[in-house]
Amino acid sequence: MVHALKQIHGLLAVGGCLIDMHPNGEPPPITVRLGDEQHLVGWVREESDYDSYALADEALETAVSLDLYHQQVQETFAFITYCDTLPDLQQYLAAEWSDAHIEDLVAMQIESLMHSPIPDQEIILKEIVRITHLKPLVTNRD
Repeated sequence: MVHALKQIHGLLAVGGCLIDMHPNGEPPPITVRLGDEQHLVGWVREESDYDSYALADEALETAVSLDLYHQQVQETFAFITYCDTLPDLQQYLAAEWSDAHIEDLVAMQIESLMHSPIPDQEIILKEIVRITHLKPLVTNRD
């Protein structure tokens, strides 16, 4: 990943910046909302156990320590996905997050809650994402 950050550094236009955005590395919770009540049912699991996000953080820290970039700002925000059904959530994960999965017990809890007679219901997936603004310290054009 540091190699990619070095390559990007050389490609940035004068005055350009790098915006990095990736999940914070903690499994996102899945809740089922029934009317005004929210029920935590579990977390999204990832085949790599979220290791790649820690590696991304380390790569950014290394690039800063190598004086390639100066970290301007780093913030976090919630990226929330709403689904009407468990198959909708599974389809979203298959299309957008190929190594993510929902454990069977969590899926059973979702299905059980979604069979409630309460008509106002949804499944909520809440990912915490870190966004970092980096300015190159020196470009190969200097």
